[in-house]
Amino acid sequence: MAKLGIFASILTITAALGFATIRSSGAEAAGECKRTTFTTKLVKEACAKGGQKAAKDAMKAWMKDAKAKNPDITGCPTCHSKVGADYPLKKDGLEKFKTAGGELLDAKTK
Repeated sequence: MAKLGIFASILTITAALGFATIRSSGAEAAGECKRTTFTTKLVKEACAKGGQKAAKDAMKAWMKDAKAKNPDITGCPTCHSKVGADYPLKKDGLEKFKTAGGELLDAKTK
C-alpha cells in the first residue's frame, strides 16, 4: 500500500511539472514578436522591451497621435493589409507611416 502512495505522489508531481512547462512555453511563444527584421524604430524597440503586446501597444499610442495630426490615417488598415498574425504591410504602408511622422530604420540598424 505504501508503494502505491509513493507511486501516486510521483505521478502527481510529474504531471504538475509537465503541465506547468507546457503552459509557460505557450505563454512565452505567444508573447514573441512575429517579425525578425524591422523597418521602424518604434516596433523594433517595443519588441525588444516586451514582445508583440508591447509592439501593439506602442503602435496604438502612435496611431492615436498620428490620427490627430493626419486625417488620412484612419487606423491599422491604413498601412497593414491584414491585422493580426505577422501584420503584413501594404505596398505603401511604410511611406504612409513615414509621412505621418513615423521613424524608419536605416539599412544598417535593421
